[in-house]
Amino acid sequence: MMQYPAYIPEKRKGFSLDPRTKLLFMVLIATLMFVVYNNIPYICVLAGLPFLLLIVNGQKKTAVIYGSLFVLAVIANYIKDIATLPQLLNGIVVLLIALVLRLFPTFMMGYYIIKSTKADEFVSSMERWHVSKKVLIPIAVVFRFVPTMQEESQSITEAMRMRGIQFGTKKFWKSPGTILEYRLIPLLISVVKIGDELSAAALTRGLGNSVKRTNIAQIGFSKNDAIVLIISIFLLLWAFALGVMS
Repeated sequence: MMQYPAYIPEKRKGFSLDPRTKLLFMVLIATLMFVVYNNIPYICVLAGLPFLLLIVNGQKKTAVIYGSLFVLAVIANYIKDIATLPQLLNGIVVLLIALVLRLFPTFMMGYYIIKSTKADEFVSSMERWHVSKKVLIPIAVVFRFVPTMQEESQSITEAMRMRGIQFGTKKFWKSPGTILEYRLIPLLISVVKIGDELSAAALTRGLGNSVKRTNIAQIGFSKNDAIVLIISIFLLLWAFALGVMS
């Protein structure tokens, strides 16, 4: 059978993982973050995994911001008992530290999944898991929605900058509410419109059809997934050892 260039699937490049591996790895990290919550070295290792994945995926700026915030949270966790703070302020600091240490790595893993996974790859992998269409279609729309919303937000920001409506300008200090009005309302309108368009596009592509769809996305277990599997086994054994010793 003759193959046309337009229908030859793109080869997976770099440290690419199967979408199912990414999801299971995120669930593992989220679970271990709460199971082994009192061991800072172990938590640092868990938090370092999303950092490395972001670096490999090319999101270096996001990885640096994430890593810096996590390091600050670790330092604050060690010195919070030394410094004497008012009760209310101390409670806020403890809450922020707990949120960063326990939830931030999981959020960044989810960010990595959205940024590194194409919609067709995710749909194909979920269909192999026999996920219901009622669940699959909204999630597939989200994968298209987040990047589109970011582009729309950037366009609105640039338009407001041309009109001199941004933080620190004279117009801002004269009427601080305008920056919220001129940015938030257009963004909300765009969000509703984008959601409707992407939902219609998903149905147009046949996601709602009961007939089995074909997909040219290349997914499957590779050597990179094997590396993640080995790391996961090591983390589970380490967590079990910490539980036994405690």
